[in-house]
Amino acid sequence: MADKCDLCLLGLIILSSLLTGTSGVTDPHVFISSGENVCLPCNNALPDCNSTTWIYNRFRHSAAVELIIKGIKKKNTGRHERLSLGCDCSLNIKNVTKEDYGFYTCRQYVNGQKQGTDARVFLPVLHVSVSPSPSSSSQTKISPGCPVTLSCQLYSRFSCDYLVLSEGLQLLWVNQAGVDLKTDSRYKILFSSYHCNISLTTTLLNEDDNKEWRCQLTLRNQVKTSARYTVKYSGTGGADDAHVFISSGENVRLPCNNALSDCKSTTWIYGRHSAVVELIGLGIKKKNTGRHERLCLGSDCSLNIKNVTEEDYGFYTCRQYVNGQKQGNDARVFLHVLHVSSSSSSQTDISPGRSVTLSCQLYSGFSCDRWLRSEGLQLSWVNKTGIDLKTDSRYQISSYHCIITLTSTLLNEDDNREWRCQLTRRNQLKTSVTYTVKYSGTGGVNDAHVFISSGENDHLPCNNALSDCKSTTWIYDRHSAVAELIGLGIKKKNTGRHERLSLESDCSLNIKNVTKEDYGFYTCRQYVNGEKQGADARVYLHVLRVSSSSSSQTDISPGRSVTLSCQLYSEFSCDDLVRSEGLHLSWVNQAGVDLKTDSRYQISSYHCIITLTTTLLNEDDKREWGCQLTLRNQLKTSVRYTVRYISY
Repeated sequence: MADKCDLCLLGLIILSSLLTGTSGVTDPHVFISSGENVCLPCNNALPDCNSTTWIYNRFRHSAAVELIIKGIKKKNTGRHERLSLGCDCSLNIKNVTKEDYGFYTCRQYVNGQKQGTDARVFLPVLHVSVSPSPSSSSQTKISPGCPVTLSCQLYSRFSCDYLVLSEGLQLLWVNQAGVDLKTDSRYKILFSSYHCNISLTTTLLNEDDNKEWRCQLTLRNQVKTSARYTVKYSGTGGADDAHVFISSGENVRLPCNNALSDCKSTTWIYGRHSAVVELIGLGIKKKNTGRHERLCLGSDCSLNIKNVTEEDYGFYTCRQYVNGQKQGNDARVFLHVLHVSSSSSSQTDISPGRSVTLSCQLYSGFSCDRWLRSEGLQLSWVNKTGIDLKTDSRYQISSYHCIITLTSTLLNEDDNREWRCQLTRRNQLKTSVTYTVKYSGTGGVNDAHVFISSGENDHLPCNNALSDCKSTTWIYDRHSAVAELIGLGIKKKNTGRHERLSLESDCSLNIKNVTKEDYGFYTCRQYVNGEKQGADARVYLHVLRVSSSSSSQTDISPGRSVTLSCQLYSEFSCDDLVRSEGLHLSWVNQAGVDLKTDSRYQISSYHCIITLTTTLLNEDDKREWGCQLTLRNQLKTSVRYTVRYISY
């Protein structure tokens, strides 16, 4: 019996080490819902993806399947048409199914020799099924008065009981407003930890047509993924079209959900008010359209649009042709664009004492009245902290159809003040667009700010990119020390970080395994025939990092005192960020509760450093504390520290 107990304990330790990463490399867990697209990072990639092999296993000792070998996709696997290799050697899987769960290994070979440690990614998949099944033969069963049962299951190689006990996993059914349906006696909710399954049973009502219920997965009170089910009564269904909401000035990706293995079969067509334009023809961009310089085709046949304008709204059709014959059904994407304009015709009109009216409009191919009635669409003006400006008598807010206006008289203190127009659908934020007051002489380039935690991978956008990345140069600057990272589309190899850098197809700069030394500002600049083109696009990178006062692992043990220091590395004065941007650093526990409320911890802060000091207890082993950075009450990034005791 004692031997069996020891064996069980050993098994639990092994499972724990796999899940938490104590066995060596910290393996990421990517939670996804079936039907979505996912990107699995390769954290050991070399500069050339020709060395990369991706291997799939359902279970630890199950048969391995090679998906990618030395950068080339294997075509004898059942899923090869849904796979693609990213420029950073990541593995992209389109239209994930429940059969895709398991673990994926990224391995490097050079001259036939394995290089370094494997990088593994665990992929758990959340899937919803319905009984009765709404197939063509039984669609009539989905109708008012009929009972329906929705089953939501997490497919994972780990024991659900273990995930519930040690990782705080929770599955729940919520309505469109995010309210737990357990609180409504209309629904019968049953949870089984044996199968990691939660079911919802109810009798359908007339008003349930187009109603949405959502199965939500949380770990330690943080939502990891969710899967939706929308009731569709007979005759109300249609093509499974995607709706994408975006703000003008941003970049957007429109998915092609019917893509074949080769994008040479892909044609993208744009339509609005019966005016049809072919943007991409059989994988080749049409250059006779007014927007062609802002378009590019992704490796998964998605359509990428840079610097979206209000004129881009409408519907986009992805269609496949092979040997001149149309293949399958079209995949449509409806693009809705939120745009803000000002009544001030020039910058000189933006000054204290003047009246300004901001007009926020949703440009959409759909009737706004229909959206308001059936989709619960709502537009609102809010301040930096997210408070609705309707509550402030200083502002006159009026709305008509899909336009909401804000009128106010400008004050001296409004310089650099930000107002935000927010669009929600069924109480969920879809997009927002910000207007910042700039008095004459105070303006500047609209630079991007990216907040990231050390150890993560980052993506810096190039908002002035031309159609060809051979014109793109990336420059890094900190305290006037300037280094060219990318020169005319080619990576410089004489920089200390070149192995961690890559250039994306949209000319963005990817940085793997960010360190505190990476903070500073990055400039994307365009050259054609040696001549600089247009304005620079700058990105400020702020890095959050945690360090411990313990010099070695042996110092991490019960009874010892430990101090964790969380610091934001930034080119900007911390006082300025606190005063003007509402920056706030805090230490929280696994449930997100601020540790300032617990007398056990001594919390102190100075500029952009916040420290946590405590004496370790026996029960602190594997306890997690998080340092959280918010701007204007919105979480920007966080970094976690997990206590690890040494077992002897």
